Amino acid sequence: MFSSPILDVAAGIVFGFLAISLFTSAAVEAINSLCNVRVRNLKTGIMALVNDPNFTGLAKQLYEHALISPLGPGGANPMARAPAYIDKTQFASALLDITGLSAANPAAAAQAPGPQAVADLMARVNAIADPQMKLLLQGIVSRSAGDAGRIKTELANWFDNGMDRLSGEFKRWTQVQTFSIALLIAFFVNLDTIRVGTRLWEQPALAEKLKWPTSKVTEDPKTVEVAIGEIAKIADAGLPVGWAPGHLFEVKDENGDWQAIWSTPLSIWPRSLLGWFITAVAALFGAPFWFDTLQSIVRLKGTGPSPDDKVTGRAAPN
Repeated sequence: MFSSPILDVAAGIVFGFLAISLFTSAAVEAINSLCNVRVRNLKTGIMALVNDPNFTGLAKQLYEHALISPLGPGGANPMARAPAYIDKTQFASALLDITGLSAANPAAAAQAPGPQAVADLMARVNAIADPQMKLLLQGIVSRSAGDAGRIKTELANWFDNGMDRLSGEFKRWTQVQTFSIALLIAFFVNLDTIRVGTRLWEQPALAEKLKWPTSKVTEDPKTVEVAIGEIAKIADAGLPVGWAPGHLFEVKDENGDWQAIWSTPLSIWPRSLLGWFITAVAALFGAPFWFDTLQSIVRLKGTGPSPDDKVTGRAAPN
């Protein structure tokens, strides 16, 4: 297909990375959904944000509020049908309702921003038990001069900043999951990057059997279906993936005899381990990245990018 063997090898390796990334992403998403990881992660973050580690105070009241859990039963069971995402403005409105800051007396509210509005709201803030939350709200009320709109905006921004940090922690945990699952999959299906690259380099005809996908990366769900169909061609093309029939977890030693992978000479075992490790690391980049990479490789020796690709810059020039 390509005039350059190097590009053939690169495309074959990237194709394997695409396969492992798709299956790993699906596995991680399934685990997170079954275990309600996002729901529990959000709850933990809000408990830390409002200093309610036992879920008996402000955090519990927030989850009982209809703005936070519109489908939940309220105080009967605040975690029933708990959300995995909360809009920052809804959080701010719920917090204002719970703390009483959304119900300033009419005379004070009519003069906001102004000293009377600040004094009325400060009296309500002083009734809050948690010293850190009290200090936060006192500062917000003072800076906004009692203006309810500005108070709500500051609370929404404060919540948004806290959720950004929580998202960072969740992404790091997801990366650990992705790497661990990808390493297991790479081992069980024997997707050894070094072995695949070596076989493609030694057998150029093998690369010719693969029909590289040229579909674009989009958010269309059908993209995954197309990718799975393309990945199914790996077995038909004979790409060196998987264990030999009747020799599960076995490889050939220097004499051509089958040996268990854990009992083979040191020259074979570390190479396989390194190949699986490289495959697992590649899964961290995600399937969209490998879609783009594969498309760029194809364009290098193909007919050139389409007009749309030239405008968006998604494909490499030929």
